[in-house]
Amino acid sequence: MPLVLVGHDGRRRVVTAADVAARRVGLRVGMPATKAQALVADLVMMDAEPLADAEALERLAIWALQRYAPIAAADPPDGLVIDTSGADHLHGGEETMLAGMVQRFSSVGIAARVAVADCWGAAHATARHRPGDATIVPCAHGGEVIFDLPIGALRLPAPSGYRSSTSSSSSRSSNTRRTS
Repeated sequence: MPLVLVGHDGRRRVVTAADVAARRVGLRVGMPATKAQALVADLVMMDAEPLADAEALERLAIWALQRYAPIAAADPPDGLVIDTSGADHLHGGEETMLAGMVQRFSSVGIAARVAVADCWGAAHATARHRPGDATIVPCAHGGEVIFDLPIGALRLPAPSGYRSSTSSSSSRSSNTRRTS
């Protein structure tokens, strides 16, 4: 059964997260909750718990700090930033490390999309907006890789008075980065 989390955007009740089954039937983050309910008869709707999610994300960052690299932090609302500079070889290289991350998250029911890039912004944009579970952005090619991504991938603040109808990925995500 499709599952969505519902929270508030001002006075509107909106979908704040959607599982794979919900996304397959056309539900998306930012959609009005009533529309989602009307589109999918057997939809499971649960109230979002942003404070509990933030606490869980902090615990996940501590786990990543202990497991992968000496620099890791939560990237709310749904991600991690892990600086793997000088540590990826300890995990069999970038490709093996990323595959291991995806597998570890998957084994506990978390859908993860991961990326390694020269900078955090390129890793973030790639993990959330490129297809596939794991992406390695070649050194010095971050600009080329993110060039055709939607403007929302840049995480720029919206101009005052502007309401966006899109949000970041509803899947739990983790980004890794290396610095030159």
